[in-house]
Amino acid sequence: MRVVTGLTGGMIPPNSMAAVADILTPAKRARAFGLLMAFASLSGVIGVPLVAVMTSLGGWRLPFSVIGSLLIVCAVLHWFWYPRIQASGPQSISCLSRYKQMAGISLFRTALAANLLQRMAFYATLSYLAAFLISEHGLSVGETAVPLAILGIGVVVVGTMAGPVVAMNRRAQVVAGCSVAGGLAALVVFSVDITAWGTVGLALVGITFISIGWPTFLAISTEISGSSRATAVGMLGASNQLGGVGGVALGGAFLALGGFSTVGFFCFGALLLSTVVLQFGMGARKPPE
Repeated sequence: MRVVTGLTGGMIPPNSMAAVADILTPAKRARAFGLLMAFASLSGVIGVPLVAVMTSLGGWRLPFSVIGSLLIVCAVLHWFWYPRIQASGPQSISCLSRYKQMAGISLFRTALAANLLQRMAFYATLSYLAAFLISEHGLSVGETAVPLAILGIGVVVVGTMAGPVVAMNRRAQVVAGCSVAGGLAALVVFSVDITAWGTVGLALVGITFISIGWPTFLAISTEISGSSRATAVGMLGASNQLGGVGGVALGGAFLALGGFSTVGFFCFGALLLSTVVLQFGMGARKPPE
């Protein structure tokens, strides 16, 4: 069942992003992508506590019943509200050809690589912060809920800030600068002895800077992908998920090797490498529309 839900649910984000790209001008896409990412992050912030509450009230079957009912409602709304675009004729590009087409665009490959590295640092920071607060600052598991919620809200807020960045001529440099700032913040969080709430505040700053790249790369991908927007968004989403797996796995390996400070160095290194990728892989200026 988990495989089925993954295969079917995985179609929703790329097609939703592609639909947004089809009906909005490039100038408006980044803000729309940011809002979509913000609400997706908000669902994660409030969804897990709500599932815990429902489980405590009605057992494990209640969350499945409620979520299943909500998904049915969403399916009906998608059917009636989703924009209907008339097909221009038979498609001459096969599915595999679309992937080859996108892989052949150097700017898109740069966005994929930079996004992968940034998401690795993002998920490593987010995943090991709670353990760091418990181990180094003596917080209980329950007491880490509020700090993590604060970080989640920060991700929601930053999703609305990507529009102005995408509109900039030197957006690659701006994202690269944010990446370096986020890496320095992550390095200090895991390496310097400061108060618990100082750690949370600095982690919020780091997560905010790191998160600027994701909606920006989405907007760039829709600009250069032509009729393969859904393919481009899906590939970028795959790099996002791979970054999550790699960030948690490599972060755990570095933690075992040298403690939390090495996790900070890992995050900083990944973000510094993403900056190098952006500088060499993207032009100095935004391409003309």
